[in-house]
Amino acid sequence: MKLLSFCLLFLSVNCLWSQVKLESPEKLWSTIHISSQTPVKDQGNGNNCSAFGVAAALEMLPNMPKDISENYLYSAHKFDEYKNNREITKGNFLKSYITSLPKYGILTEAQLPYPKVPASKWYAYESEIIKTLKESTTGPLSFEYKYKPIAKRIQLDSYQYLGVMESKNVQYIKYLLDNGIKAIPVSYELYVPAWKNYTSKMYTTITPDSGYGVLMQDGTYASYAQVKKQYPDINARINSNRATLGKTDKRTDYNRYSAHVVTIVGYDTKGFIIKNSWGVDWRYNGYERVSYDFHELFAYEALILKSVSYKW
Repeated sequence: MKLLSFCLLFLSVNCLWSQVKLESPEKLWSTIHISSQTPVKDQGNGNNCSAFGVAAALEMLPNMPKDISENYLYSAHKFDEYKNNREITKGNFLKSYITSLPKYGILTEAQLPYPKVPASKWYAYESEIIKTLKESTTGPLSFEYKYKPIAKRIQLDSYQYLGVMESKNVQYIKYLLDNGIKAIPVSYELYVPAWKNYTSKMYTTITPDSGYGVLMQDGTYASYAQVKKQYPDINARINSNRATLGKTDKRTDYNRYSAHVVTIVGYDTKGFIIKNSWGVDWRYNGYERVSYDFHELFAYEALILKSVSYKW
């Protein structure tokens, strides 16, 4: 009887181990919140990727609407710039939402939809009011008297801003994703051609290899992947200025290097899963993976929204 019990136990453990071995490493070591996300949107030609990232994070919180107006979030910044500085800029940092969210609040998409006509390019010689209209598509007067009065004011009860070095901490971002945070807007420097638009049925992983190289002593650039094999700590060396990661695409027909905000929604063994704001036809239904090396080198800020509430 004891021998039979032992055999049954052995068979059970063996079957369980077989099932575990059949599981892919990504499945065993991953936390991905895609099923919780609101639909992927498309920012078009606008410079307002930060608003899409912040809206995506807010929409994951239990007491927030699931269709927050990105147009309103971004227009609030342009209104503030026009009112206080009389100088309009393109885009804005995630850090600025720490001030603007409590100051101006939120609207839903139904109250202020994203414009069907994309944002227009503006020039330095144009008036600031024209720049405001082109950059945010919502003029100061409309914002002041039509939209601002109906916005719901909110307060940030619990949040965390990660600066240049803190935002690069892969293990901390994983910890947050494992402990209730389902969407983290993060700002990246990027090489635009490596983020080109195409449709895929799987993640294709963005790495530091395209558009960048490690500067060698003879003045040439070596591929990042090649140097990483020889120096596993190359990321730490680059981030502490003991090595240089340089831009290798010198063509000037258009700006090939830029900055962009995406939303981290999970991770697997190969990198962070990001939600983009370039529509569902971009890559894997609007999602993609960035390698951990990419994140450690190119992240420069992140905003973690943990809890918010209404002021009134």
